[in-house]
Amino acid sequence: MGADSALTRRQIVRAARVVLIERGYSGMTFQAIAERTGLSRPTLHYYFATREEMYEGIVIEAREIIGDCAAQALRYEKLLDRLSAFIAAVQRLDGRDPSIVPFLISARLEPQRNPELWEISDSPIRAFLHRLVSDSIRLGELEAETDVEGLADLLQVILYGMAFYSGFTDGPANLAVIARQVIELFAHGLVHTPRGEAEDTHHDTPKGVGGRS
Repeated sequence: MGADSALTRRQIVRAARVVLIERGYSGMTFQAIAERTGLSRPTLHYYFATREEMYEGIVIEAREIIGDCAAQALRYEKLLDRLSAFIAAVQRLDGRDPSIVPFLISARLEPQRNPELWEISDSPIRAFLHRLVSDSIRLGELEAETDVEGLADLLQVILYGMAFYSGFTDGPANLAVIARQVIELFAHGLVHTPRGEAEDTHHDTPKGVGGRS
C-alpha cells in the first residue's frame, strides 16, 4: 500500500508539472490533472488539499532531482569539471523526463505572476553555483577578490538560457556541443588579447571572468 501510494503521488506530481508547463499555474487545475492522470478529483484531493500544495510537491521533487545532479558534479574538484558534470547530468535527466528542464524555467517565472508562490519557490541551482564559485576561490582557481554573487548569477543566467533554448524553442534536443563551447569559453576567454593590450585593459575586466586566473 505504501509503495502504491508513493507511486500515485509521483504520478500526480509529474502530471501536474506537465500541465503547469503547458497552461501555467492558473491553468494547473485539479480537473486538468485528473484528465491527464485518469484519476478522480477526490483521489487528487486525498494527496493534495490545495493547488499550492501540489505546486510545492512539484518544487520539492525538482529540488531533489537537481540536488542529485549537483551531488554528481561535486565528485569532481575543479570548477569547470564540476560545471561540465552538472550540465551532463541535467542532459541525461532531460532525456529521461523532458518536463524537468522547462519546469526550472517556469519556476522562475510563475512567482512573478503569482506572488503567493514566492515562499514555495527557490533556486537550488543558484545555491549549487554559489558553492562552486566559493570553493574555486578557496582552492585558488579564481582570484580572492572575485565577486561570488555576481559570478554565480552569471553562471545561472547562462545555464537558464541554455535550459530555455532547449525546453521552449526549436533548439537541438542534445546541447552537448553548446555545453562544450561554454566550457571552452570559460577556460580560455572569449577574445584573445595580446599581452600588452591585456595589461592596458585589465582594470576594465570583471575579476574571475574569462581566461585563467
